[in-house]
Amino acid sequence: EVLKQKFLVGFIDDFEESIIRMMKYHGWEYDDDEEEQREQQECIQDFVKDGSNPNPYGEYEIPKKGTQAHALIAWQTQYDMKLYEYAKILFEKQTKQYGSKQRKKELKKKLKEGKETTAQA
Repeated sequence: EVLKQKFLVGFIDDFEESIIRMMKYHGWEYDDDEEEQREQQECIQDFVKDGSNPNPYGEYEIPKKGTQAHALIAWQTQYDMKLYEYAKILFEKQTKQYGSKQRKKELKKKLKEGKETTAQA
């Protein structure tokens, strides 16, 4: 309930959409000057592409399902995964208020398709 009432949800794997939501939430806007606006947009795109804190060690091997290491990690992160799943639901719900125009269209289409599927069943 705290997450729902107190947080704007964003995800690294959907970072560009998350940035748009943060801008709307905080009332941030691009500069009126076209050149300045282009630079601001490029800065955000570079940040999305490169990140701010890349892993200096490179890729690492993820334990395979069925191994003891995988089972231990799954057990240790079970509540993190539940929180993550709930956050994904909130992210979609927050689309109505803070999502980009494109994401709002996608959500509207998804909801319409869901109603049509339900009506056919």
